[in-house]
Amino acid sequence: MAKVSQALNIEDLRKMAGRRLPSFLFDYAERGHADGGSVNRNVAAFDKYTMLARALVKVVPPDTARTIFGRTYALPFGISAVGGLGIFRPGADRFLAEVAREANIPFMLSGVSTDSIDTVARIAPEHVWFQLYASRDFELTKRMIRQAADAGCDVLVVSVDYPIQNKSEVPQRSGVTPIGGINWQKLPSIFGDLAMHPAWLATFLASGGMPKMESWMPYVPPGSSPKEIAKYFASVWPPNLVWDDMERIREVWKGKLVLKGLMEPADIAKAYAVGADGVSLSNHGGNKLNIVPAIVDCLAPARAAIAPDNALFLDGGMRRGSDVVKAVALGADFCFLGRAFLYGVSAGGREGVQRAVEILRDEVSYTMAMLGCPDVDGIDPALLFPPARGGG
Repeated sequence: MAKVSQALNIEDLRKMAGRRLPSFLFDYAERGHADGGSVNRNVAAFDKYTMLARALVKVVPPDTARTIFGRTYALPFGISAVGGLGIFRPGADRFLAEVAREANIPFMLSGVSTDSIDTVARIAPEHVWFQLYASRDFELTKRMIRQAADAGCDVLVVSVDYPIQNKSEVPQRSGVTPIGGINWQKLPSIFGDLAMHPAWLATFLASGGMPKMESWMPYVPPGSSPKEIAKYFASVWPPNLVWDDMERIREVWKGKLVLKGLMEPADIAKAYAVGADGVSLSNHGGNKLNIVPAIVDCLAPARAAIAPDNALFLDGGMRRGSDVVKAVALGADFCFLGRAFLYGVSAGGREGVQRAVEILRDEVSYTMAMLGCPDVDGIDPALLFPPARGGG
């Protein structure tokens, strides 16, 4: 079996992850909502954007650093939130945090992580952003916000795009979810799948089986099982958030506030009016709804609707460093990738995450040099072909 060090691109890591993971997990990660149309559009949409190369410019080595919220990161991208990663690879959240610290990039920890915010923030205190899944009980939401603040997080990312429980056909068929675990009544239907993936199964069993959502453990009785914690989470989430809720969260949270999951330009503009410091354009990686547009296609209109100094991020669909460069040219200040790192950690644990960062870093640097961009600020709409309209 190929080692992750031999992976030349994210697609190689994807194939390695696909070979290691049972299909009920790999398909869950790949499909998104319904038949996967939004996931596929997110990825394919980048192909229609091309860029003009400039020559005879001093570009070696390109400066890939990017400053966001007063902190300078080594690259214009970070690791996006992916929930329930512990079932894909035990210790996944810790691996991501360690690599984020070493690579000097941000790591957005999911609100349904299998390692607690306290644990992860201790590993990478200056690199962890916390993605909040708010509760229907605002007092509980406030406790979670305080937990993130006490852990040392400077940036709170509020997911706003789930008014009702999300639906995926894959776990409905298999009986397995990264959060709820395995419905053992469906074991006969997945037995063959498990038998064909002995390495994953051995690691899963050796680690104690289904991991707990540790960030939710302070809110359940001591000794609660993973299934009991997941059941409690399902009983308090999701809330149907409205703009008044954002104002209440802004009053409680004193650090930088990012709203994740907005797509429509008017909504994005309003986010800054209610106190957000940034917006992350996202359709939840295609997991939200099958009929929404590719998220990169929403970028230029969003940029045109807001002030130049409003922080705007893109989250979704990027599989190449050149995709990150395209997103910056279209108006993103920073990018977050989720599946690329899910593939890496699933395929090779910590080493797989490191390899994913190396691949993307090298591709960003190479693309910038070939375009004639000495630094990230030099990536602008004029490089797009044809030039973007409405970008800024």
